[in-house]
Amino acid sequence: MSDGPPPTSDKPRRRFGPLFWMGSAMWVLVGVVAANFYFGQIGRAPRQAAPESGGAAADRAFTLRSDGTGEIDIGQLMSGHGSQTPGGSIWDPEGLEDFSFRNCDGRTITKQDLLGKPWAVATVFTHCLGPCPAVTRAMRELQDALAGYDCRLVTLTVDPGRDTPAVLKKYAELHGADLNKWYFLTGNVDEIYGLIHRGFKLPVQEATGDVEPGYEVIHSIYVLLVDEHGVVQGKYSAGKPDEMANLRRELQKRSAKIDDKAVEAASGELPAASKEL
Repeated sequence: MSDGPPPTSDKPRRRFGPLFWMGSAMWVLVGVVAANFYFGQIGRAPRQAAPESGGAAADRAFTLRSDGTGEIDIGQLMSGHGSQTPGGSIWDPEGLEDFSFRNCDGRTITKQDLLGKPWAVATVFTHCLGPCPAVTRAMRELQDALAGYDCRLVTLTVDPGRDTPAVLKKYAELHGADLNKWYFLTGNVDEIYGLIHRGFKLPVQEATGDVEPGYEVIHSIYVLLVDEHGVVQGKYSAGKPDEMANLRRELQKRSAKIDDKAVEAASGELPAASKEL
């Protein structure tokens, strides 16, 4: 038997030239750039929680990245946080803590001023480009539906550094607010955030990092129902018409009715008999 070299294949070996390797390197570079752009867009400026549309999407947890060091699970926070009371509520059965804020007309509004009537409260800021306009529209619809009922609406700013009483008053007028029944409150940022965290059991925080204008504060779109004793009774998503309808019905059930003359007087219109005089 011969000990010569093994037979070789007749097929020529494929050799890759410089152009092949240059093309491969270019495609790798394109992939790296695309990946950096995609993940850069995800981790860019934080966004406020958008209005919920209902269904499974409404229950999805959204993670907002405020900087490179941590994450905020808004889905979990917006579902309510804090330990439950024996009755099953996350809110203090003794009622909200005392507070004192400045209304858009310059008056001081305290917890005592709101006792005796049920009220609904939402958090927004006036230059918001996220869900705040939709929240305020939902509150305006609530105001119109409750014209014949003795209750109150409260909008509490989460950006008191810019939302002065004068700024809030222009915002209220822009949205057709009846300032006899709808308060727009501002005050000390620590006191506002403390009430939202401890009393409302809702998330709020200033965004950090590369923040786009109009998205400086992360906050909830829930509207809370507070009873005549100052105890929170429930929360309703401003992004869900069915929940806002439930809130309207609860306020109607808990509020005293106002006669037509009182409604006209509150709106600045004279009764028909008075117009004829």
